[in-house]
This record gives sequence, structure tokens and C-alpha cells, in this order.
Amino acid sequence: MQNMTLPTVHMNGTSRKDLQEGYSNAALELENFIEAWGRIEFNARDYYVTDGAWSRASDERDAMSAKLRDVREYLQAIQDHLYA
Repeated sequence: MQNMTLPTVHMNGTSRKDLQEGYSNAALELENFIEAWGRIEFNARDYYVTDGAWSRASDERDAMSAKLRDVREYLQAIQDHLYA
């Protein structure tokens, strides 16, 4: 991610170990959520009774999936920084 503000490890701040652990745990939980998200039954038969609902639902789901990818990239960038 470009122009991202990364944590600075220093004597008065949170330890590198605690930061690494926190972001690693969050990333793992996010991956678990993304897997569960992908297993949700999502198809047109649940939307076709309302005109245009399937298209709107698909667009909304795609937008949510993009946000999940953004969070994944954010966590990965911080982890890369902390493990460098």
C-alpha cells in the first residue's frame, strides 16, 4: 500500500513482538473470515423475485470483497514492515 503510516518500534512504544503477534493474529482471523465468506451460498435464486436485486446484491458483495482485500493488504504491509 502506498503512503501508509507504519508503526515505529521504539523504547517507549509497544514491543515489536507484541505488534507482530497482534497483526499476525488479526491476519489469521481475517483469513478465516474470508474463507467463511467464500462458503456462503450466494446465487440468483435468492434474489430473482425482486427486480434488479441480483445485480445490486452482486455489486454489493463485490464491493465488500474488495474491502476485505484492502484490509488483507493493509495487514500484510504492516507485517512486512514489522518483520523486515
